[in-house]
Amino acid sequence: MCRDVSLIQQWNLVKMAKYLGTHELCMLFAETHGLLPKTRVCAIHKTQMALYKRHPVGYFKFSRGNCRTKSLISRAAGTWFEGVKLSFPHVFYLMYCFAHRFTRENIYREDYTSVLKKLSSATISDWYSYCREAVVIFQLDHQEFKGKIGGPGKVVQIDESKFGKRKYNKGRRVEGHWVLGMIEDGSEDLRLEVCPDNIRSAEVLIPLIRKHVHEGTIVRTDFWRAYECLPNYGYFHEKVNHSDPDNPFIAEDGTHTQRIESHWRVVKRFFYKDNYNNPANFADVIVEFLWRQEIKKEKKDPFISLLDVIKYVYNTK
Repeated sequence: MCRDVSLIQQWNLVKMAKYLGTHELCMLFAETHGLLPKTRVCAIHKTQMALYKRHPVGYFKFSRGNCRTKSLISRAAGTWFEGVKLSFPHVFYLMYCFAHRFTRENIYREDYTSVLKKLSSATISDWYSYCREAVVIFQLDHQEFKGKIGGPGKVVQIDESKFGKRKYNKGRRVEGHWVLGMIEDGSEDLRLEVCPDNIRSAEVLIPLIRKHVHEGTIVRTDFWRAYECLPNYGYFHEKVNHSDPDNPFIAEDGTHTQRIESHWRVVKRFFYKDNYNNPANFADVIVEFLWRQEIKKEKKDPFISLLDVIKYVYNTK
């Protein structure tokens, strides 16, 4: 079974039911793939503890000195499964659903784990939040590792866009979140930052740009006044006037920001309507989008990628 699972490159619901449809299969999978520890060292004696698997998850115990009278340590302690009350097949099923962006209706319709017990809306929301939190930690760590975009002679297009919905009886007013986008010409490395406090002043935008874009880069923006001071920070600033009635898209010298603007359409299609004005998780969903773009570009299976995220975040050995 373990050999077959290790060869799976693309997971689907049939394979999930076959390989992760029972508690025993899930336990073996979690152990084999580093989601549950096989060993634990006693913090006092610095030697390996004994593993007992009679408990549904298993526990560690050390039978030397004062440690003999101490409580057993669950194998799930400090792992993705700590404190879990759901069955393991349901946990893996919800992970699969998050990885493939199932709606609640999809989750109920495709649930192979139990015919009689229906997952509650609160449980689904909680597990989607757990998965997203792990993705955010993973993505932000690796975003910092990737470093900055641009550099001398390279062009980075920058633009800000508002994510939200027009309010009835308020004309063109849009309530939502300002997001700063940056992308280098010839690259698919899109950088997104939610503007703190929903402000897009120079005091907010310039530090975000300096976080992601090397000095000496040719930066192309619109005429928003917050960008006027970019040359003071070592950037070569080129602008396009979107208010020009003759040509609002391309300046006379060929400057444009059409590439970053085209990416806004892709990003906004990703969002569910109820995420537009949710200040509690909007920034996290932006990071989730970037993670999904990365795995799509690298042609990775979403479920396998989520497993890699969880192994990284919980660092189970």
